[in-house]
Amino acid sequence: SSGINAEWPLRPGFNVEIDNLVFVGNPFQIEPDDIYNIVFVVMKGTSASVINSLISLSTRMSIAFAHEERTCKYISKSISEMLRHYNEDDVVKRDEVDPENMDDDNIIVEHCPFSKMIEDESTFAKTLKDVFDSIKENCFAKVLINHTINFSFFIDKHTERSDMVQSIAPFESFVLLRDSTSIKNSLNSDSSPALIKLIELQRPYFRNIKDIALQLELEYEEVQEAVAALVRWCKALVLYPIVSTNEYMLSHVVSISRYPEFQAQFAKEFPNFDFYTELSKFSERVNLSEILDFFQDKETIDSYKSMVVWFLRHQLLVQLFAHLYIKPPKDLGFPLKRPSRSSIPFSEDTCSDCGEESCTDHASLTRGVTLSDMEREKMFHTYLSKSQVGRLKRMPDLNPTALNDLAKVLPHAHAGRTIEEILWRTNMQRSEICDLTETFNEFLITIKHPQ
Repeated sequence: SSGINAEWPLRPGFNVEIDNLVFVGNPFQIEPDDIYNIVFVVMKGTSASVINSLISLSTRMSIAFAHEERTCKYISKSISEMLRHYNEDDVVKRDEVDPENMDDDNIIVEHCPFSKMIEDESTFAKTLKDVFDSIKENCFAKVLINHTINFSFFIDKHTERSDMVQSIAPFESFVLLRDSTSIKNSLNSDSSPALIKLIELQRPYFRNIKDIALQLELEYEEVQEAVAALVRWCKALVLYPIVSTNEYMLSHVVSISRYPEFQAQFAKEFPNFDFYTELSKFSERVNLSEILDFFQDKETIDSYKSMVVWFLRHQLLVQLFAHLYIKPPKDLGFPLKRPSRSSIPFSEDTCSDCGEESCTDHASLTRGVTLSDMEREKMFHTYLSKSQVGRLKRMPDLNPTALNDLAKVLPHAHAGRTIEEILWRTNMQRSEICDLTETFNEFLITIKHPQ
């Protein structure tokens, strides 16, 4: 693309607000008197990340269109062809419009600038309309210009790319929302090998992302970034690895009226199971092991786990996660806040970092590291009330290891984090957390929430 840039001037992108609309794009100039604009129109208040993405998309399309114009007069020929079809097809038949309602607004709203004939005959018009429709519906577009230049583009409406990548935890997994073949066919030929390996992986939801990286002989960050890309493109869903200790229950997100539609799809995927019978087993929260214990062979167990994944993909089930909390002091009695997903980035070097600003002046809170008496006292006074600290000191037969572990988990319990996240960040074992909640049940409590 550097050669293309050297041949023609690309003007700065623009962002113009008129009334409740914002016009964004990037003009490009082929000849001294020929300036073209690829413009997207969004509502006022649209996030800056979306607007910047649209300007970037307009820029990339401008580069490609300008190259084709200089090579074979692609734009000039296309515009002439579109105008000819426009006149032939007479898109806006003014003699059929009620004169009393014949204003510009009605014409713009009721008549598409691209008739079916123009779309069929002009690749230029079809490209513009396909990009518009795809961005509007999926925030994703695969752009093919003049059967020569192609690229994919995603507009993230919710979060910045780096935040998306770092929010995916090593102990999580993923499931593809479409078959691997169709996903690979939708990618560019120069897609990263890590992404291709990930898509071809069979049943990735049986392992966490850290183990997947080891299995594929890839760096953890490569897998994390590839999973984030699939999620942004609406081609994958992040979930917790399917293990027998997981707990699930029916979701309230999907309307019951859609169950017959799901039943037909389910019958094709799992002919040996009945849709309503299996779904009814999750009417109340259930530990997956309570269902899997009835099966003997591994093949049937794996098939049932895949069925649970199918339910999760279609939002028919939700998983329940245990969150650790500090019990409110009895004399205050304030309610526990509902937890939100951790905002602290996940990376290979965060497993030993509690991540809280209030912990930065403490020693590393990992298993095997013993805090000094002063450090433990500071943790207790930071996260427990005076009355709780007093009762803690009066507890008999407390060994230093238990107090050390309690001090390590208090910042996480204060944030209401999941047991899974605490295990990762503190490098503790699940049995150690269970022992802590039992020993210090006066101060710690676990509550399960769907996530």
